[in-house]
Amino acid sequence: MLFVAHYIMKGQIQAFVATILLAALSVWFSPFGLLLGAVIALITLRVSETEGFKILVVAMLVNYLITAFYLDNNIASMIAIFEYMLPIWLIALVLRKTNSLASAIHLSMLMAGALLVVFHLMVGDTTLWWKNLFDMILLPFMEQTKIEFPSENIESIAKIATLVMGISAVFLWTSIIFIGRWWQSQLYYPGRFNENFQQLRLPKNVAYFAAVVIVTSLVVKSSIMQDLSGVLMAGLVFPGLAIAHYIIAIKQLKRAWLIGLYIVLIVFPQTIFIAAAIGLLDNWLDIRKRLTQKL
Repeated sequence: MLFVAHYIMKGQIQAFVATILLAALSVWFSPFGLLLGAVIALITLRVSETEGFKILVVAMLVNYLITAFYLDNNIASMIAIFEYMLPIWLIALVLRKTNSLASAIHLSMLMAGALLVVFHLMVGDTTLWWKNLFDMILLPFMEQTKIEFPSENIESIAKIATLVMGISAVFLWTSIIFIGRWWQSQLYYPGRFNENFQQLRLPKNVAYFAAVVIVTSLVVKSSIMQDLSGVLMAGLVFPGLAIAHYIIAIKQLKRAWLIGLYIVLIVFPQTIFIAAAIGLLDNWLDIRKRLTQKL
């Protein structure tokens, strides 16, 4: 992926060409949206917020026009803009001004949390809303393909769909910003990103708020509180991973340990809660300092 960063930083024309190409490709293959968002982030971080905004506008226009012309579906373009374009520019803007990865994650959590609150206020019963949506989209498809899917499974998916949406937003936005920051580091400050990431810790006020919301969601059976706790835990995963990276670095362990860690996180999603718990407790335990003292 680094060759994309090399190309776009050769000049303004190359940046616009890459943006147009990635914006077009993302219409048919959404993973290209990750690279498009990273381009927006890199230009904003390295050049200026104004140039980053120009890239953002070009990306939105290209994606919107192609989607409207070929797919005749403006909703898909709006989703793409709010999925990996506009939020990325906003987070990159904050990261540029604060030079803090923690601030970038914090903003991702705030925006995802606000998205969930607005969604709950707009639709009311989110489970019913998702179930109706699945009935409109999935049922006709399953009837045509003669695929059997138990109704209780649809009900189970509908109950956690909003939670998954919020968690996915935090993971997606933070990951894209990290790619942009990593590109910047590799091109201009080799090794800086790794150093900054390994020292990542969210502010204590965020930790206190997260602890209160998570405990409340366990006591009060409120769907909105449970969804918000999921968003907060998603943000806390990154400090937890930062500690794992720090341990592997100071102990000079092989890269295979990191690969194994991420495989475990993917295969056993429950381990994400462990990473989030470590990221939360680190605000009071200062795990990295304790580890350093023992060496």
